[in-house]
Amino acid sequence: MVAVVPGAQFRAYSDFDNRNLSRNPERIALSKLPVIDISPFLRESARDDRIQAARQLRSACIDIGFFYLTGHGFTASELDCVLAQGRSFFGLPLDEKMKVLSHNIDMPGFVRMGGTDPEKNRDKVVDIKERYSMSRDLTTGEEMRPNSRMGKSQWPSRELLPDFEMTMKAYISKLQRVTAALNHAFALSLNLPEDYFDENYRRPGMTLMLNYYPPVDPEKLKSTQWSFSPHTDYTAFTVLLQDSSGGLQARNSAGDWIDVPPKDGTFVVNVGNLLARWTNDLYTSTLHRALHVGASPRISGAFFVYPDDQAVVRCLDTCQGPDNPPRYEGVVTEDYVRVLREDAQRSGRPAVAADTAQRLKSR
Repeated sequence: MVAVVPGAQFRAYSDFDNRNLSRNPERIALSKLPVIDISPFLRESARDDRIQAARQLRSACIDIGFFYLTGHGFTASELDCVLAQGRSFFGLPLDEKMKVLSHNIDMPGFVRMGGTDPEKNRDKVVDIKERYSMSRDLTTGEEMRPNSRMGKSQWPSRELLPDFEMTMKAYISKLQRVTAALNHAFALSLNLPEDYFDENYRRPGMTLMLNYYPPVDPEKLKSTQWSFSPHTDYTAFTVLLQDSSGGLQARNSAGDWIDVPPKDGTFVVNVGNLLARWTNDLYTSTLHRALHVGASPRISGAFFVYPDDQAVVRCLDTCQGPDNPPRYEGVVTEDYVRVLREDAQRSGRPAVAADTAQRLKSR
């Protein structure tokens, strides 16, 4: 059964035909995010149950590109443990965190407030956050690649954090099942075979990024400064775990910022730029931002999901037509993402892709 937030509106589809594929599809300006149960794609289920979930996912992705996810199989204690381990990491002395510093975008690890070289950004407006990234392990037979983060995670001292590495590896491994289920749901929602995207995710990019936000005084912020500046994700999609602090907002189709408060036992999933390009902007890669003003630090865990480095992302056949030709040239995943990652890690705040800037300018 697909759970729906009271007051949220959804279109009813009897099938997955090509309606709403015009250059400017009708989008409902939601004030609350929908809640979607992914469990039909994680267990043996009737096709009707999967179609029902896919219809709801389709509506959410058209309207705002954000939704809460339930039925993912994680227990509350598992999620709490991930957040607790994250707090423990960021609570380490700076010299310990610096031992796992990310020196470049191909090396997961710790990134200080202000980016890889905070001194260069001392007089610039940077986000008020620290970050720590980890990647998935290599699969059987997979070789480490120079321009890939996969298999290169750096881990803090086991003497200081004995359970950290084990907890995060188990979490990333279990999340891979959830992302595979989401890819099947996305495919079905786009009138494609459920395994359509599998070929593009044989050696996917998967990075778990812990974000640490110290409390801020809004009156002391510089102009345009945030805990996390407004941005869209470069991913195909992102699976976000929040703590109870709040502070996340997304921009709806009317251009209004709506709160995305934490909900116990849920993830927040959002469409990224690559999936938006795949769908010819039918599915929305939405601006979102965070400002943490609570008394205690906020922590979140964003699981970024990309297709294979060399996968070519181009408009799907089911997302184009005579009156809606492809808006973008095909891009190689690695080529598209790399420059954005480099800019973000260097500057200490997210980069905005040229296609995103153009899309936002045209609205």
